[in-house]
Amino acid sequence: MDIERGNIEIVFQKIPYMYVIKSQQEMVDYCSYSKMEKDIYMRYSSDVFSYATDDERSNNYSFMCSQMKLQTNLWKNDVSEDIGVFQLVFSVADKMLRLDGNEIKCKFDQLLRWREITLLMGQDFFTCAYLAYDDWKKGYNTQYFAWLPIIRSDNSRLHNILDQGVAENHFHLNGSTKIFELNWLCLMNYISGRNAEFKKITRTMQIQRNDSFDKRGGKEDFYTECLRAALYRVYLFFLIKENSHMFEIAEALIRKVEKGISLREITSDIQNLIAMAGNLYGAKINGVVLDYALENEMMKYNDNVCRLLAGERKFLYCCYRSVLTGKFDRFQKNIFYAYLIMRTDFRGELIQSNKKIGFGNFSDYQDRKEFFIDGHKPYEDELVRLALNESLTKKNMISLEARICPKNTSAKLIKNLKKYECIVKSESVNDGYDKLIYVLHFPKMFDDSFKDGVPRNNNVRKMAARQARSIVAMLDKNGEINQHIKGIDACASEIACRPEAFGQVYRYLTAKRVKVENASRFYNCEDVQNLQMTYHVGEDFFDITDGLRAIDEVLLFCNYRRGSRLGHALALGISPEKYYAMKGYKVVLSKQILLDDIVWLYCRSGELGCSLDEKLKTNLIEKYTSLYKEIYENNVGNGPCPSIHEYYQSWKLRGDNPQCYRLEEKEFNAALEKMELIYFDRFRFNPRVDNDLRRNKRYRDLYYYYHFNKKVREKGNEITEFKVTKEYIKLVRTMQDKMIAELACKGIGIETNPSSNYLIGTIKKYEEHPILRFNSRKLKDTNTGENLCVSINTDDQGVFDTLLENEYALMTLALKKATDDDMNALYDIEDIYEWIDYVRKMGINQVFS
Repeated sequence: MDIERGNIEIVFQKIPYMYVIKSQQEMVDYCSYSKMEKDIYMRYSSDVFSYATDDERSNNYSFMCSQMKLQTNLWKNDVSEDIGVFQLVFSVADKMLRLDGNEIKCKFDQLLRWREITLLMGQDFFTCAYLAYDDWKKGYNTQYFAWLPIIRSDNSRLHNILDQGVAENHFHLNGSTKIFELNWLCLMNYISGRNAEFKKITRTMQIQRNDSFDKRGGKEDFYTECLRAALYRVYLFFLIKENSHMFEIAEALIRKVEKGISLREITSDIQNLIAMAGNLYGAKINGVVLDYALENEMMKYNDNVCRLLAGERKFLYCCYRSVLTGKFDRFQKNIFYAYLIMRTDFRGELIQSNKKIGFGNFSDYQDRKEFFIDGHKPYEDELVRLALNESLTKKNMISLEARICPKNTSAKLIKNLKKYECIVKSESVNDGYDKLIYVLHFPKMFDDSFKDGVPRNNNVRKMAARQARSIVAMLDKNGEINQHIKGIDACASEIACRPEAFGQVYRYLTAKRVKVENASRFYNCEDVQNLQMTYHVGEDFFDITDGLRAIDEVLLFCNYRRGSRLGHALALGISPEKYYAMKGYKVVLSKQILLDDIVWLYCRSGELGCSLDEKLKTNLIEKYTSLYKEIYENNVGNGPCPSIHEYYQSWKLRGDNPQCYRLEEKEFNAALEKMELIYFDRFRFNPRVDNDLRRNKRYRDLYYYYHFNKKVREKGNEITEFKVTKEYIKLVRTMQDKMIAELACKGIGIETNPSSNYLIGTIKKYEEHPILRFNSRKLKDTNTGENLCVSINTDDQGVFDTLLENEYALMTLALKKATDDDMNALYDIEDIYEWIDYVRKMGINQVFS
């Protein structure tokens, strides 16, 4: 099966579509749906079968060729000639999928393989092929194509558990729709005038293999590639509809392109064809045709939340079926083959499937998610509708926590929230709006260059303060929307900005008493609530210690309390041994971060009761002294090097507003006692840090230099390498255990996102996910006080192409397949289902009420 999946990746993703196009125009067929020269296969298979020798990959090629012919002989019947590479799709789909009534489901034991291949190709690539083949065998014509965006497994026992109720506690609204599908459909229906959008994409996200000696596979620019895809799509559509007049016009355009006319020159002709298809066949949604392939006659069976996906699915279904029945001739099969390659290529630029780790890679994908629908309001509305209503229609969805960015004014924020309300209430969704809650997340941003008198991350501090005031202004209007605003979050790259920048904003907002209209009353008292807290932290870091320190900073600077949550927190649970081995036992980071990490690790480990190896203790002190002299002593003087504990006390002040530390000593001491008139300014100082630390001039000076000294900032930003020892690794593991126990004691929960963490983080398998370190109760014996409250969520389900039910299913199957060193099963299946139900219940308990 793995070889079959790999061959599909080679044939439909790795090999450039231009091979197929150019092969048709030459005497010798070297790359088409029915034939692929071995040298082309060998060139592009090395990235997929990187572990295999040339001889082994040669065997894989022979296996692919024989498999194609074998399956053709088995299925031939009415087919007049080979169906070539499409056999690979039919074969894999048949092994992984089954039909249950009108619902296509993935066979549970194939779910991990299904996840790997569909992340690359998309699920519709296979589901439509499976349905076409199944219908062709049975003589049936499917009318229903508006199934779930992500199909479920056929594990009925798991579904029965989840049907008791689930909560989605980490759901970024704009990243949770069908990103590829909506962008693709908008582009395929409105292909002209797209120069500005394509100019935004300055580089490919995918790994590209070019051969300077072979020009046959040379790519067109991205816009031209999509123009070609749009032309091929409308050409095949008119062929399927048997509209001979329009088909001939489309065919004439293709012939012009073959003769050398640029696709850019005929952009308006392609758009006119698309417009004609829409006028002739397209169903209008709120007066607009969103996809000409979503036909009027289809709405009878497909008018539900997923309606917009139905047109492309039926188009793929009809194409696959035309391949099977022989309706497509050789040329048209190659057109369809090329279309699938281009479609997959476009998908790879929007869905994170390039196998690179790190938040930066994810962020690049995240930035593209609305490139081709931005400004097309009907598609923007569908983005929200598909994201929210598809989840809220499910009867077992108890709560959906949508994360959205606040705005600079309360009016803009209210306008956005009202739009979402209208979209959710536009159709019956099982009291969907009552299940919907919002958490407003502040984006982190990289710092601007140094300016005199301006602290670190001033751009973030100013924007967050402005947005926090807009949130309060909205809440003070005491509208019905207050019932749905439940919490705050800080999202985006941790590398860009530390938790200290959000301390004042968090303290300000969570102290706010929010009046809730139309809620239940108790003894005629006003019903008020406080905003809850969560924070994206410990997800991306230069060193595990750095991630652990960030988690500790959130707790201290943001004044976390019982019931608050941490998003991801991978640094708490990943294996230090595997992490540092992968890094070659070296970490590369800035000198300031390394200095802070060493100080924090040394001092915080003592507070938590960790025993430090004497050699490690000496090494950490020496490294601290060296770095301090480089960054501070050589640039500001400030007397002899402070002890590591003194520096640690200064670090505790970082949750304070740094502008206070520009005051003269007398003014500063007065500010400590003063009740500020402006409510926001009352939260300048972190109440969890004693004022005695602030009155210590040395601690204040260190904090001042950290923010406002140019030489300190510049020297601290220099990059250095730090070698990790086995004693250091052992201490990091102990710190993880101690912090987990501390969080459990404080009642802090963790929002886990398995597929997101698998793609962004360093874990190689789902069974390595830190959730099992956070809480493995029900699976094995655990010690008292070491189990955290955890939940399973999707994060950006559109970017990661996932579904809440499947996140539970993937963890279930991964645990079922997990083995020890002797290949014995690690977990009993009954314990696994108990654990899944236990995590499901914890997810509900985590809901911000």
